[in-house]
Amino acid sequence: MKVFIVDDEFLQRQLVKKTVNWEKLGLEIAGEAEDGEEALDKILEEKPDILIMDINIPYINGIQVSEKVKQVLPDTQVIILTAYGEFEYAKQALSLGAASFVLKPVNPEELTEELIKCKEKLEKIHHQNNSFQKMREEINQHQKEQYLLECLSGIGGMEKEERIRQILGIRKPVCYVVLLLRFRDKEGKEKQLEEIGDMMQDYFPEYECLEINQQDAVFLLYGENQMEYQVQLLGGYLQEEMNQSAVFWGGASQPRTAFTELKEAYQEAYSAGRKGRQQKRIHIFEPMDMTTFLGIISYESETINSLLKKRSYQEYMDCVEACFDRMKQENVTQQAAYYVAMDILVHFSLYLAEVGIDVGTQVEVDQRALAKLQDYGSTEEIRDILWMILERGRILLESHKVPATRKKVSDAKEFVDQNFFRFDMSLNLVADAIGVNASYLSNIFKKEQGCSLSKYITSVRLEEARKMIRKYPDKTLLQISEEVGYGDVYYFSKSFKNQYGITPSKYFEESK
Repeated sequence: MKVFIVDDEFLQRQLVKKTVNWEKLGLEIAGEAEDGEEALDKILEEKPDILIMDINIPYINGIQVSEKVKQVLPDTQVIILTAYGEFEYAKQALSLGAASFVLKPVNPEELTEELIKCKEKLEKIHHQNNSFQKMREEINQHQKEQYLLECLSGIGGMEKEERIRQILGIRKPVCYVVLLLRFRDKEGKEKQLEEIGDMMQDYFPEYECLEINQQDAVFLLYGENQMEYQVQLLGGYLQEEMNQSAVFWGGASQPRTAFTELKEAYQEAYSAGRKGRQQKRIHIFEPMDMTTFLGIISYESETINSLLKKRSYQEYMDCVEACFDRMKQENVTQQAAYYVAMDILVHFSLYLAEVGIDVGTQVEVDQRALAKLQDYGSTEEIRDILWMILERGRILLESHKVPATRKKVSDAKEFVDQNFFRFDMSLNLVADAIGVNASYLSNIFKKEQGCSLSKYITSVRLEEARKMIRKYPDKTLLQISEEVGYGDVYYFSKSFKNQYGITPSKYFEESK
């Protein structure tokens, strides 16, 4: 805690500074001043916890300074220094919020006693503030979950949407996707949910998770338009995780543009999840089920994708061409041809990202080009556009040299270590900073480090927070959480406990 001294007598200030064991009290001198005007400027800048001040100081007396300070810094404890003849002034100061007064000449023991009282009072105030803050955050979290559940159930209209947008901090139009994961049992859910949450942050830095019951967890993902690609990427990595653990399955909805559509989105996710269980996969909802036409045409998705991963580009292109030739012969619908083309494009884009080729917004442009042909384009037109996209990607692949993964991972860690305090810290930010594709970085980081990039960011932030709690015991949890990059102190406390098995408040108490 910081202490500020105001007295127009130099020797008196020195006496106060030299005769008190500040280190033993856990206090430090933050500054001093010799008149009221100078004092006000410095006090408002330093924001001390305790103010030791003579009543009779030039320009603005101690009572006036105390009054002004309490208006801006109400928790600051003021100890008035006064002579016998100034006792009435001292009483006035007490009535205006001063903690106590000490008679001059100052007795070090008496001053120390008053300082201890002020410190104890401040600790109580800080504890109450932290408790109130935590309670308020818990209420907000409960309210947020209640609102989201109501929206998923179809309860509420525009007024509820406006309220939830405020709670989530959404200031511009976004799209929403509902992802439903069903776990085999409670134990499997508890084991996997944290890791899935870390993975989720790589693709959707902003999301909400609702644990509906012992088996089900619903993720509300939100972001800007054109979320399909991100959802597909996330689905691919969830599929890998599912294949390894075999304790969950699930499905995702189509992107929606309004909260009033979340009920439909939840129903889509539920329907896709049931299909996912049957097929042992993470199923992304499609307006038209792929199985309705996959049986009509010979579309060997796994064969085509295996050729791509083997870098058998000519065979890959020949196989795609043959697929479209068969579709033309069998007179399949344009919609079926479109979905085949989109499936090929998504897997091709995923592979480009996996080897470190940043196609960025180009994928979205390609998707939109194909989407224009969904309702009226011929099979030949869809094939021609897809062929052009694949040919451009093939050229990129043939000229691409895979960067040294270890160096890129090291660069990513260095960037995080130096910028962990940024609120916008994310997979995309780090990837842009070191010049690689975000999906590629996510993949190589996990392989090299054994954890996701988002989990590494969290561990760096929490370790720094732990150091700050020890080093700066006067700082509030809110201050510390903000300084390490958390905008939400409730989420900070939850993450801290998950990491260290103890709340930051308890850790603070034990580190004294």
